[in-house]
Amino acid sequence: MAKDYFLDDDPAIDRVMKVVVALARETYVLKDRLGIVERKLDEKGVVSRADIDDFKPTSEEEKEILAARDAF
Repeated sequence: MAKDYFLDDDPAIDRVMKVVVALARETYVLKDRLGIVERKLDEKGVVSRADIDDFKPTSEEEKEILAARDAF
């Protein structure tokens, strides 16, 4: 029979961990999009939603983004 919990045999801790992971995921997405906004502001002085949605990092920027993700 499969158990419904993974940490300390307490399903409440699992629920808390799911919330923490969801918040961490959302925080990372926000940090990533803010980084794009900052890059575009440095480049152009203005930024549109399309600039953020259409952003394609250079290979160097992608390395920086992946390093920041791994550090997070």
